[in-house]
Amino acid sequence: MKRSSKNSRGNDTPLNAAKIFLTESDFEAIFGGEITGVVRTLGEFGSNRCLSCGGRCCREIGCAFYSEKFSFCPIYEIRPRECRYHFCHEILNNAPLGQEARELLNRPIKDLMGSEKGKLAELFPAFPHFMVDSNGLTLLGIKEKVDSTMNAFEKGELSEQQARDMLTAACLGTGR
Repeated sequence: MKRSSKNSRGNDTPLNAAKIFLTESDFEAIFGGEITGVVRTLGEFGSNRCLSCGGRCCREIGCAFYSEKFSFCPIYEIRPRECRYHFCHEILNNAPLGQEARELLNRPIKDLMGSEKGKLAELFPAFPHFMVDSNGLTLLGIKEKVDSTMNAFEKGELSEQQARDMLTAACLGTGR
């Protein structure tokens, strides 16, 4: 079932906030420039550390897209909001953020988004769970496609780029 493009007040919105997989501009349209800037800084700071840790965070959240065979996240350009906010303590503690940015990042999501009823449930439909785990992908109706693509990639039947393209296509058909 396709989600409505109306917000919780019944008004049309320029962006369907119920989308799960977001581009950088989608994320910024929802969360604003300040949050996007902080998250971007954390992502840039953590990029080398994330590659060298072996995907600890991805495995902790049960990400169905994770494979040691990928050189980086196969859906990085459209990763969900939950993934954009998820950083290990090493990155959070050592990132070059000023006090104001750290306070902004530590504010509860409800304070960042205002008190609009239903908005948080719309933006984080499975909170505190991640939409990239097995249950989330089942809810989105793409678990079988993701599993078959990942299995083919793991067996060497698909190149990294082919797997990325197939996973991205599966994701882009959801939450819109």
